[in-house]
Amino acid sequence: MSRLRPLRKSNLAQAAVLALAAGLLAACSSTSTNAITDSIPTAAGGLPANMPARSVTQPEYPAVNAPPQRRDALPLTDDEVKRTKAELSTLRQQQEERARTSPKSAAPAKKDAAAAKPAKKSKDAKPPAELTAKDPAK
Repeated sequence: MSRLRPLRKSNLAQAAVLALAAGLLAACSSTSTNAITDSIPTAAGGLPANMPARSVTQPEYPAVNAPPQRRDALPLTDDEVKRTKAELSTLRQQQEERARTSPKSAAPAKKDAAAAKPAKKSKDAKPPAELTAKDPAK
């Protein structure tokens, strides 16, 4: 004895309605003119009012199987790679030497930054007069 029940008329009607709704929903999402999606009001989630108009022609996409275009710049040769590595290592060494000599001059900069920081205000402090003065031009 099978545990599966045969389709009844009410189940068949529900399945037909579900299939019809799925077909209509799929048809609305694939319209080529986008007339349905463009006609939705902005308040209902449609396109904003300042949206530029759609282009008349569709943009061209590259072919899927097309080979990529040849680059103008060729890869570096072994000599160029060695020369570039040497240049980068000398630049790194120069920067490290500059960093070793600059901490002496960095200490006064920290003091200046601390001096530029405003002091904490008390709760009953009044704002400066230039901030509370009325603008004479108005």
